[in-house]
Amino acid sequence: MRGSLMAKRAFVATSGLIAALIVPATASAQVSETVSAIDTMWVVVAAVLVMFMQVGFMFLEIGFSRGKNVGTVVAKVLTNFSLAAIAYWAVGFALAFGGVGWFAGDSGFFYSHGSQAIAWLDLSVAPAAFLFFQFAFAGVSLAIVWGTTLERIKFGVYIIYSIIFAALIYPIASHWIWGDGWLANLGPGMLDFAGSTVVHLVGAAGGLAALLLLGARRGKYGRDGKPRAIPGHSMPFIGLAAFVLWFGWFGFNPGSTLTAIGNQFAEVALVTNLAAAGGVIAAVTTVYLKTRTVDIGMSANGAIAGLVAITAPSGFVEFWAAPIIGAVAGVIVVYGVFAIDKVIDDPVGGDPFLLTEFVR
Repeated sequence: MRGSLMAKRAFVATSGLIAALIVPATASAQVSETVSAIDTMWVVVAAVLVMFMQVGFMFLEIGFSRGKNVGTVVAKVLTNFSLAAIAYWAVGFALAFGGVGWFAGDSGFFYSHGSQAIAWLDLSVAPAAFLFFQFAFAGVSLAIVWGTTLERIKFGVYIIYSIIFAALIYPIASHWIWGDGWLANLGPGMLDFAGSTVVHLVGAAGGLAALLLLGARRGKYGRDGKPRAIPGHSMPFIGLAAFVLWFGWFGFNPGSTLTAIGNQFAEVALVTNLAAAGGVIAAVTTVYLKTRTVDIGMSANGAIAGLVAITAPSGFVEFWAAPIIGAVAGVIVVYGVFAIDKVIDDPVGGDPFLLTEFVR
């Protein structure tokens, strides 16, 4: 009887010890799963906001284009976004994040469940959410190219370029900075929190290259070489586009935290809003002092310029610096549009974003 009692006590003690070891591990696993679920939800929401920016770019192009060309804009945006989605999933994501090679990744093509291509990133979000978020960025970079080439490219050329851009050009460029490529390891390393260089500079550079090959629209320049205004057919669409893009940017910058834990995304959202506001005020003021008119297109470009300029440093700067950064970008974009318009026909004003890179 005594031996049986001792055995029971030993069993209870052993069971208690095992439980003490298991419960913390179980609790830790549950916390980890909860954190992952929250972060994944936030990143998916942010990706949807960034994807919604396609609507803004579409309205921007429609507003700045002539009425006879409006229909082609809608078909182009839908088709090219869809083709880019497949190309990025199949090839682009692997080149961007499938390993830490100096030039490009080498694994994760046709990304599938269980792939270890991005294990080196040690993310708390689900890989599918991360892929979706990164593709939304690629779509924005591609949209910048289309705005600059408005009314001058056949539909088939759009299709070819969108596939090449989403599968090769953008992924390789993003790998150099975000995929631990050569720019990330050059000297102290390059920092781009949400994509001023990776997204906007790559897109604007692609648009500039296309413009240099395409030339201007018919009637843009007179025999004396001076530019002629080709007004867009809908200023309200341009204003709507600016607000849609502004709204979508709250997925762009805050979403780049890749986590909702810690609430940094709220600080990034505030910085983003202040920079956009500074860009509008500075652009409207600058164009009024220059032309004595309040230009709707310039006010929209001021908002976008401020947002572009704050994108890279949005995770690092103090609140007071944000409107200053946006204001400087707003001034630059006005003078940039006037200067570039003398030699290059850029209907939407995308290439002045190359100049706003110097703000940061």
